[in-house]
Amino acid sequence: MINLKITKAIFPRLPLLATIFSGVMISSNCYSNDISHNVRSNIQQESDSENYLEMGIMHRVTDESTFIGRSHYSNTSFFVNGSYSWNGLFVESYSESGHGVVFGYDVFSNNDWSLDIIATTDWGKASFENNGRYNDDSALTVGARLSGYLGNNTLQFAINQDATGDHNGTTISALIGRSWQFRNWNFHGIIGAEYASAKLNHFYAGVSKEQAEYLTNSGKEFSAYNAGASVHFSTELGVTYPISEDWVFRATARAVTRPSEITDSPRYPNMDSLATSFRTSISYVF
Repeated sequence: MINLKITKAIFPRLPLLATIFSGVMISSNCYSNDISHNVRSNIQQESDSENYLEMGIMHRVTDESTFIGRSHYSNTSFFVNGSYSWNGLFVESYSESGHGVVFGYDVFSNNDWSLDIIATTDWGKASFENNGRYNDDSALTVGARLSGYLGNNTLQFAINQDATGDHNGTTISALIGRSWQFRNWNFHGIIGAEYASAKLNHFYAGVSKEQAEYLTNSGKEFSAYNAGASVHFSTELGVTYPISEDWVFRATARAVTRPSEITDSPRYPNMDSLATSFRTSISYVF
């Protein structure tokens, strides 16, 4: 039978510096990582971080409303997933998470919980459902991520703050996921909620008085709009199947709500309150 865990070590394991600290840090550690990767790989309570690399092709189909109206969109793209850790420092990038590259440091971990200090960018970000915030290659946020296990469930909480000074916005997210194995098929589900501050929403969806006057004078009849803070929700169901020791197939259906603070903006007159997508991929694990 093919082992469902699809990752393989490509770097030598390094001794943890935690062994020189207090005895409470010597116990086996909760494996901290992006929840989307954990539930797909059926990872729980690993004793050490993993180092791996995979490359693949992803096809994505969406049905969503945008500025210009309802859109059925599909594209195929190449992706690279991977992670590497050394003495508590780590870097990771997972196309299935919808985030970009994450740099971090594990400041605390025990059998059930792990706390990381993280910095994230949109570089390498896979575009999923549009929630009113678009990719910005200059974006950089800093924050913290708490990961843990409650029974068979994986939980992850994160807070991120803009570090570029573009909008000084803040996001706070909470996710819970679980996987179910049927033979070599690993099914998973994730539900979550994210709070976005008024500064963040106004940066992407707000219209200043000066902008409204300029656009109105150009014949577009825009009105000023101040976007407030919001909460949006997401849910996804997916399956991972290891075709062989090296090849992996994935399929994921996802839906994201768009808050009224975004859809009420004159910038997005045709935007719907729900966006959906379906993604399939095949990749090679080194």
